[in-house]
Amino acid sequence: MQCRQIALFCLGLYVLSYSHADTYSERRSNRQMAVTVCNDYRETNRLPCFVSRGDCPRGFEVLQRFTGSPGTAFSACRDLRHERPAVLNRSSANLASAKRQQLLEHFNKLIAAIEKQRIGETHRLPKASLEKLSIFFSGFDLDSIELGQSKALSKGCFTDCQRIFCASGSQINAWTDPQTPTLSMKLLHQLAHAERCEIQGGRERFVLSWIRHLPDEVLTSLERGDPIDTDQIHFAMYMENHAKNRAESVCRRLRCLRD
Repeated sequence: MQCRQIALFCLGLYVLSYSHADTYSERRSNRQMAVTVCNDYRETNRLPCFVSRGDCPRGFEVLQRFTGSPGTAFSACRDLRHERPAVLNRSSANLASAKRQQLLEHFNKLIAAIEKQRIGETHRLPKASLEKLSIFFSGFDLDSIELGQSKALSKGCFTDCQRIFCASGSQINAWTDPQTPTLSMKLLHQLAHAERCEIQGGRERFVLSWIRHLPDEVLTSLERGDPIDTDQIHFAMYMENHAKNRAESVCRRLRCLRD
């Protein structure tokens, strides 16, 4: 009798452990396995990777596609725009380095021109705005954001990581009014760029990763000392779409001004 009870007890333990193993394997969904692949890829290659439902969108390469678990298939995708060849010959490496250096020089020249023609004092976001925005932009210090007007810009705003420059002084005043500050889509859009700069690891990596180039129109305006239209500065599409979506997401919750 005692032997039978021991056998039944052991059998119960085996069945229990087997059911737990099955439960754990089911928890590893297709999405979770794709996330793991992306995390490993980012850690190893220091390059962007994201998880997509089904196949990867156009312009992105499938690292691995998962269909084995029940439910929707998911893919781990890498952005071909940021892919670095495994082996570069010396001339190609030198050319790429020269282009990166040229882009940084152009960007620094642009910022110097904007700073040189700054008007008035530097402003910061008021306490009322900081309290509302800190919930949504917790990844960086909103208190360090500086806002200013510059005659170097003909319209719009331009973000240099923690510094936001605008052509309109009234817009800066509306955002920084200590009594009734305005929260608008344009401000949230610029803050999304500032947040991305922080995530990217600073200005140099931000510029090299997300700005394609400064077009000839901007460079010509710099040479002549003419005001610059910020719409002419070409950012990578993902960066602009990210800032737009980020601003839209925050605006829905804060009911901001849609300017």
